[in-house]
Amino acid sequence: MATTITPVTLPNIKHAMLIDLQLDSNVYYISNAWKTITYGGNDYTELGAFLGVSEFQEDIKTTNGDITISLSGIPSEGDYVSEVLNTKIKGGEVTIYRGFLNDDYSLDSGNVFQRFKGIITNFSIEEDVDVIEGKNTNRVSVTCASINTILENKIAGQRTSPTDRLKFYPGDTTFYRIPELQNVAFDFGREYTGGSGYGGGGPGRGGGPGRGDMFSGINVNLR
Repeated sequence: MATTITPVTLPNIKHAMLIDLQLDSNVYYISNAWKTITYGGNDYTELGAFLGVSEFQEDIKTTNGDITISLSGIPSEGDYVSEVLNTKIKGGEVTIYRGFLNDDYSLDSGNVFQRFKGIITNFSIEEDVDVIEGKNTNRVSVTCASINTILENKIAGQRTSPTDRLKFYPGDTTFYRIPELQNVAFDFGREYTGGSGYGGGGPGRGGGPGRGDMFSGINVNLR
């Protein structure tokens, strides 16, 4: 459903990007504005760690374009790179908003629109060393997949286990013997060696020479 954005019709557009970045149990609020912006009860830090974001792929139909967010580091008291490497990054949720500012650079919650929502699938760390100046610059790039990509990768069907079967069909015991059978070795195609039952244990398949013994004790009346 299309959304009408009134601020884009104005002659002078002032906007800012707001990012919710989840790393493990912590959520960082980042903005490209020149000052701290408060939205939804959260304070979005101005510039600082945020360097940029790749272009959004916008089509008429739903697309699965990924984006990359570049950061100079994650705000913390310790080393930025160490913070990233020691945190469970993959799987963290990312939400990007676009907020339109008033003439006094204040922000109304009604003028904030979500542009992207997805999860972190990968990250990379780049290091630039200036030997002459003696400076070391680090940059963290986070790759995010959209929700549409996640939905396409969902698991379809069920596994052949009692647990999965009961999850979809409570009370169904169709797969109750699967755990007992999963480690059983079936020698398909192996030649039958015979036993004490039918045929006996002699050469061939009848116990004695040929297959005559299998008919012993049987009266056949041919008329």
